[in-house]
Amino acid sequence: MTDPIVTVVPIAGYRLPETSALRRDPTRPPERQSAYYLEEYDDRTVIYDCVYLDREGGFLFTAPRFLNLWEPFRNGLRLDGAPVGPMRRVTWLRCEQVFLKAPRGSLSLQIAGETVALEVRDGLAEDFAGLNALVAVSKNNRLDWIANWARFHAAGHRAEAMVLFDNGSTDYTLEELAASVKGTGLKRAVIYSAPFPYGPADKSGRFDVSPRFFQSAMLNLARRDALDRARAVLSIDIDELVLGPEGASVFDMAARHPLGMVTIQGSWVYPAETTEGPAPQQAHVWRAVPDKKCNRKWCMTPRGAMSRAFGWAVHQIGGISQNLFTMQGKFRLAHCRACSTGWKKNRFRFPEAMERDDALAALLRERLGAGE
Repeated sequence: MTDPIVTVVPIAGYRLPETSALRRDPTRPPERQSAYYLEEYDDRTVIYDCVYLDREGGFLFTAPRFLNLWEPFRNGLRLDGAPVGPMRRVTWLRCEQVFLKAPRGSLSLQIAGETVALEVRDGLAEDFAGLNALVAVSKNNRLDWIANWARFHAAGHRAEAMVLFDNGSTDYTLEELAASVKGTGLKRAVIYSAPFPYGPADKSGRFDVSPRFFQSAMLNLARRDALDRARAVLSIDIDELVLGPEGASVFDMAARHPLGMVTIQGSWVYPAETTEGPAPQQAHVWRAVPDKKCNRKWCMTPRGAMSRAFGWAVHQIGGISQNLFTMQGKFRLAHCRACSTGWKKNRFRFPEAMERDDALAALLRERLGAGE
């Protein structure tokens, strides 16, 4: 088995200084700005990344929702010292992308009383063209879990590549993370180092702008950069595995779909009730009785109709169109409840009744080795 070519790419973006009076406006009214919200809310990141796309002939900026920071960004952007021309801005629920069609040059930003040089990196689309790719955001997930995740989908679905956004892991180095992908069956991998605030994970109000900018922004960064010409892309977390008939690939189903997308529904799976700490995927061979559903995920072609029309998000893409046209029952998601660095036994109750899934246990043993 040939080891994959793994690239580590730091994304620098630009964050306002701690001392700056200019900040992103809150997305919630004062009475709902809890201490947790204020601590986790990213009011300083103006852009996450800037990449030059040779085929399109311009600069692509990926950002959180700009809100009040749009005008300072738009008015302060300079190319070779001169104000830039028209830009194409696309806004989604949790993030934005801006495209400036222009020849290569030096970018700078005049904002909050200072002028800063913006880093521009080269695109990666050539490296992943035509490949079936996994994409995920990760922070401190155990290295063997990441290897398991890649190995399982390479063996079962013919995954060939991985795009992983490392959100500031402290348990290992980026070099150790890159080494963990060896021997998994993948051909290519890129690890974007993206140590930006993830955002508040509590529930937003119905009409709020969601403050969890980061994950959706990273997915859309991948969509326009590394995965722009990938064959198909499976967006699932490290604790999620896609199950299906022997020999069938979810990538194939997405690539053949008229809209280029399939939605994957699923269920929670659990380790033995005696488990005291986090557990690898192969320990999760128990299901709740009755079955307990988890959030859905998706597999998509980057240039398919759904991707072009709606961009990428974590669960919901295209509203009613997703429900009407992309649902399928051939593939299911197994969401591993204790495969988490934040997992503790006293944080949740095991289901009152569970049954062992012998078929799942056999599959995990075949692909990942013993786990119970």
